Amino acid sequence: MPMLSIERRDLPVQHTLFVRLKPARHELARAIGEGVGKVFMHAQQAAVALSGHPFTRYLTAGPGLLTIEVGFHVSAPAAGAGEVEAGQLPAGPAVVAVHGGSYEQLSETYAAAERWMEENAVRPADAPWEWYVTDPAEHPDPADWRTHVFWPIAARS
Repeated sequence: MPMLSIERRDLPVQHTLFVRLKPARHELARAIGEGVGKVFMHAQQAAVALSGHPFTRYLTAGPGLLTIEVGFHVSAPAAGAGEVEAGQLPAGPAVVAVHGGSYEQLSETYAAAERWMEENAVRPADAPWEWYVTDPAEHPDPADWRTHVFWPIAARS
């Protein structure tokens, strides 16, 4: 099982720079790479310090296209420009699952997070995001990859 742990956490507001994209599922890896590159270049040109690893937030998942935000945390609010926007990841309670292994198995970790929500009488409150802790260029074996999945939650009513 690729899911290594799951817990509830209270998250602080996290300032971000991101690019919003609409790839088809089969274009997802390319779109994430493209978004990371655009945000990285903007941050270099604007002298903005990026904080941590890249993330992908899944705003919608339709039958054809996904709407995603790809970006980085920044330590303080920073201005976007062009395709790069400034924003925040939401604060508050969230399910946090640590995934070990390839990205192709992330759906198993999402399923475990949904089961955890059912068992703990909470429901999704906002769009989930993935934080890519391990750089595949530095760690080519997918067994070594770590991804954190954050999913904001609310109590069931």
